[in-house]
Amino acid sequence: MSTPLASFESVASSEGIRAGHPAEGRRLLAVAEVQQALRELRSRQAVRLVDVGGDTASEPRKSRGDRTPGRHRAGGDSDLPTGWITVLAGHAGAGASTVALAISDAAAVTGRSAHLIDNAHPARSGLGAAASAELGIDDTGTWRRGLRSTVTISRRATDAMPSRWPVPAGHHAGVTVLDVGLDADGRASRTVDRACTVVVCRPTVPGVRLTEALLDQLRDQVVVIAAVGARRWPGEVAASSGPRLRALRLAGQVVAVPLERRLEVTGLTGQPLPSSIQAAGRALLALLSSRRPGVALTSVTTTSPGLFPGASR
Repeated sequence: MSTPLASFESVASSEGIRAGHPAEGRRLLAVAEVQQALRELRSRQAVRLVDVGGDTASEPRKSRGDRTPGRHRAGGDSDLPTGWITVLAGHAGAGASTVALAISDAAAVTGRSAHLIDNAHPARSGLGAAASAELGIDDTGTWRRGLRSTVTISRRATDAMPSRWPVPAGHHAGVTVLDVGLDADGRASRTVDRACTVVVCRPTVPGVRLTEALLDQLRDQVVVIAAVGARRWPGEVAASSGPRLRALRLAGQVVAVPLERRLEVTGLTGQPLPSSIQAAGRALLALLSSRRPGVALTSVTTTSPGLFPGASR
């Protein structure tokens, strides 16, 4: 698309105005005529922008392709139902899917049904092989269901972001766990109607620094930390921790999740998780289920109501 100046130069050359030399049989344009020609070119340029789909304030929102977020929309665009557990990765490769599965399995062991929702793109899902039985695609055609004991696993079935979260079989789950993973665009961390968030990190210097940045966005929420790696943090890591992460450690809101070589090789499968990971999942669930499921980052004395009053939809 040519600019107004380029278009004007083209017209000017056709009128014989090039380097101050009029073409044969042509006359020089007066200043008023030049200004009028430029105004007309600018007017045509604006019309062209609208014709090719340029975004203007006068166009309706629907015609511009905008999607007004609604309650319970997928993708972290709006408030989540009360009672959900969200699992966020503090940085890339933290292990959020393993932690989300461990919490879901822990709920199943206690006799509660659980619904684990994987928000990742199908090509990047860490839970693609975690179900022991596949149940096919739901009625909306956007979520693929699997079953693992009494845990229903819902994974995205298409590249497009679904417009709504999936509904588990029976339309109710005792515990709903949302594996957000790496919240690259910050939408999920801006969700306010959330009962509790588990932030997963590795006890490394870059890991705790990136996690502190995420915790800064979650300062008004109840947060529990799942630290994947050694229980005892190296001195350099502890010294690199920010004030919010230090407060959570002092308040006992950090659960160590050990590394397991088998999972590093095979990834998550339909087989039971290693016993050490199961124990960490039970510890996280117990912490989440207590009367004080975590520490709000604005105060280490903040309390919160019970986590599982029954997930609303």
